[in-house]
Amino acid sequence: MLQSHIYSVGSELAKNAVTTRDILAEARLEDTEIVEKSLGITEVRQAPISMLPSELAVPAAEKALIESGLAYHEIDAVIYCGIERDCSEPATAHIIACALGLTPSICFDVANACHGFTSGLQVADSFIRSGTLNHVLVVTAELSSRITRKVAEMFRQGELTQNDVKSHIGAFTIGDAAGAMILGPSEDGKGISQIRCESLSRHHALCSYDHTNWGNLSFNMDMGRISAVTLKLIKDMVGPTYQDLNWSSEDVDLFIPHQVGERPFVKVMEIVGVDKEKSIATYPKLGNLASATIPVCYDKMKQQGRLLAGSKMLWVSSGSGIVASTVGLTL
Repeated sequence: MLQSHIYSVGSELAKNAVTTRDILAEARLEDTEIVEKSLGITEVRQAPISMLPSELAVPAAEKALIESGLAYHEIDAVIYCGIERDCSEPATAHIIACALGLTPSICFDVANACHGFTSGLQVADSFIRSGTLNHVLVVTAELSSRITRKVAEMFRQGELTQNDVKSHIGAFTIGDAAGAMILGPSEDGKGISQIRCESLSRHHALCSYDHTNWGNLSFNMDMGRISAVTLKLIKDMVGPTYQDLNWSSEDVDLFIPHQVGERPFVKVMEIVGVDKEKSIATYPKLGNLASATIPVCYDKMKQQGRLLAGSKMLWVSSGSGIVASTVGLTL
């Protein structure tokens, strides 16, 4: 049976490393260690305020293209999956394709908060399985530091107070990065075996933000309740996931979870039943990379020489909405 397979991966981190203590001090908050103490995040990456998502996405996509060994004319589609786009129109996927010199027949954006990359992957997987397309570039970029800077300013100017820390602390945990994967067909048993997705849209208000040219920012992130709902959803999905894959937790060689902090990271590993040695923790020095989390973690595992042929990988992706997915694949 035709399956989609990850041919290659690329990632790009924003250059500027900033400690969460310095960010909280800039916001003039009393407890400058709260993010470090509660979530284990000591540092995040920040891009220049003027940078556009496509500018961070292009080098990540270029790395994936080079690694794939494909000719540029062989890329049939580009799907961009970041929370932010360069502009309302056209789709940022077109801007990225043009910058890379690609000529895909299909170009569009997919948005689904931190889950965006996996949503894009679902679309690419469907295209390839159906035989409609051969090679798809799925790419994302997150410039979340824009939110961090604005929320810090609002605390500094007194628009927000200590009473708002709980609902806004998430703004100090996010970092900037981009990630890309190229998917193509595989008929030798390797590739993506299952993508299971579930949504609980009644919880959409737990995490939200909106802005108008960054002049007015509406932001709310109830991290405690988001984690509780998300972890419960993942717990309900794990059993059916293993059953359909015909796997047990012992069969999982590599595991990538979405990463928002230490406690959710540890808890989700307990739920899926894998040891931390099989996973990778990027949150301490990179924070929450939103939709770029999965491809950045995958790329780091590749750089560490851990992506061995035949290995079984499971990843858990989640985002506000609430939405979560389990993805099972064989390398």
